[in-house]
Parts: sequence; C-alpha cells; structure tokens
Amino acid sequence: MPDQEPQNRGHNRRDFLRGSGLAAAGAVLGGQATAAYEEAKADLIAEQGAKVVSGEVEITLKINGENKAVKVEPRCTLLDTLRDRLEITGPKRVCDRASCGACTVIIDGEAVYSCTTLAITCQGKTIETVEGFDTGPKGVPHAFHQHDGLMCGYCTPGFVTACKNFLDKNKGKEVTLEDVKKGLDGNICRCGTYIGVFEAALAAAKAMK
Repeated sequence: MPDQEPQNRGHNRRDFLRGSGLAAAGAVLGGQATAAYEEAKADLIAEQGAKVVSGEVEITLKINGENKAVKVEPRCTLLDTLRDRLEITGPKRVCDRASCGACTVIIDGEAVYSCTTLAITCQGKTIETVEGFDTGPKGVPHAFHQHDGLMCGYCTPGFVTACKNFLDKNKGKEVTLEDVKKGLDGNICRCGTYIGVFEAALAAAKAMK
C-alpha cells in the first residue's frame, strides 16, 4: 500500500456547472438559455465584480505555452474558440453539455469541460490541450496507443487529457486500478473501451515515475 493516498480530486467534475459554466450550459437548454445566462451574469457581478461586455472583444489565451490572440463574443465557449477560431481540434464536441468529457482541457492544473467554460474567463490562465502533450514513450498518448485505449476516437482526446491531469497530480505515487477509475470518472466512452483506457493509464503512471 502506498504511504499516501493519491491526491483527492475534490468535487466531481460532473457536479460543476456554476458561474461562467452555467451560462454556457444554459445556451444549449433551449427556452431556458436567457434565464440561465442572466442568472450566471448576476452571480459573476455580485461575487467577483465582473465587468459586463458585449459584442466581439479581443482576448489573449495562453494555450500549450503560446499566447494566442482571438476575437470572441462574451458568450463564446472555450470549445468553440479552440475549434472554430484557433483550429485546435483535439477537444471534441460530443454531448455539448458537460456530461461526456470529450471536450476536456486542463486549465491551471485542473481538468475542465471546455464546452461549458466561457473563453473570456480563461484570460491569464494556462490552458493545455492534447496537442501539447508528450507523444514519446513516457507520454500518455503513447500508452493509449500501445494498450488500444481507443476505438472510434471521439472520446479519446478527453480521456488522454483527463488521464494526464490525474497522473500529473499523483506523479511519483503508486496508483491502483480503483484510483484510475475515480480519476477518470468525468469521462464516458460510448464504445466501452474502458479496459484499454485503464491499462493505458496504469502503464503511463509507471512510465512517468
């Protein structure tokens, strides 16, 4: 048994739909979109003193170590910005409502759903996507390739990203299969390739020591 339990992930990512995330999520809920946006905006103003902006604004996002300037509307999600404005297509649009994890990116060391994160709130933060990961023998993508941790491929970038985030937090520690399952519980594979995914995560954990 390890001397120390792997780092607690805190709240499950499935539980996080608040603030800016709530605003973006509301945009996919049909008639509730306006109410959700207004509620989120009010929360941000009250709690953070946020400035309300409209129309396209130019922002700079630090993605995989590079600063990228882009013009977006305040309602534009990080996923839309990455895929449609910056041609960073690793994060995938699948459920588009923070349920499957295919759009997962790492922001300031935390795995988040980019489909429910507003791009404008990510200024000054460090964003990592699968495009910037090490693809060598010690990298998570290599482990997924070697252990067939993919099938149709839609969920794969999200799993790779969530796995890297989990292993970065627990680097140097002994992780078990149960630890990996808990670490990746915010992602879904509709093809059911979980055995390969878990084997890849365990192999990557050993390679990253």
